[in-house]
Amino acid sequence: MDMGLPGLIFLLVALVLIGIGIAIGLVACLFAAMLVGLGIISSSFVIGFRSGRPEVGVRAFLLQCGILSGIPAGAVSAWLGYSFFTTYRSGWPILLSGALGGAIAGVVIALSLDFVSRRLHAWASARLLPLSSKVSFGIDHKR
Repeated sequence: MDMGLPGLIFLLVALVLIGIGIAIGLVACLFAAMLVGLGIISSSFVIGFRSGRPEVGVRAFLLQCGILSGIPAGAVSAWLGYSFFTTYRSGWPILLSGALGGAIAGVVIALSLDFVSRRLHAWASARLLPLSSKVSFGIDHKR
């Protein structure tokens, strides 16, 4: 009896954690399927393959994801801001301007992430790779 209660508690906690893991995995699979369905992953791969440089494909992926996430975020933000200050009228111009603003914000965020990832890669390759296998990456990659 004394050993049964901790085992039951452990089993309950393990089942809850397994359920949370399955839910997170399903959300990740749904997100990946959406990216594949919209052609974001395949077009980024083609861009990187055709240019011969994987970082160009990563940059295209970041830009496409930034635009894709910025459009609805900007549209909803503009619509909420408009409805907060005025009454409802024609919402299409507000939604379109918000979507454009969100897309621009998504591009800015994607370019910022690309800049940070380039700098982090340059720093890590300078610190962690042996001298014989240094990879030139970043602004000075044309030397």
